[in-house]
Amino acid sequence: MSNMRVRPEQFEAAMRKVMLEAGDHVFEVVESSAKDAARQTTSDLKGSAPSGGQYGRGWSHKKQSNGRTAFSETVYNRIYQLTHLLEKPHATGHGGHYPKNADYTGTIARVEESNSERYMREVLGKL
Repeated sequence: MSNMRVRPEQFEAAMRKVMLEAGDHVFEVVESSAKDAARQTTSDLKGSAPSGGQYGRGWSHKKQSNGRTAFSETVYNRIYQLTHLLEKPHATGHGGHYPKNADYTGTIARVEESNSERYMREVLGKL
């Protein structure tokens, strides 16, 4: 940032300009990092899917925007009922459990946690 001379009556306008420029930079960093994190999370979930069928291919992400400065990246699966069943096993009506293989339980939470930490490190590193 360069040194600039500002008269007292112009101080408020100069500060507003500096804050807007810094805010735009922060917004761009957070937005690009969120997009990268959503892309990586989607890829990780596809790779750890218990089956290569529709469930594995169903992972995707999309940007949801509410104006210029409010946005979010959402990672989702088109077969949302199955994600719930795999994350939180259920007893079946026939005395068994679904899913039968408990290795898949908690996969979504583990991927979310690791990618959330990666996202925070990336944002802080860029700022």
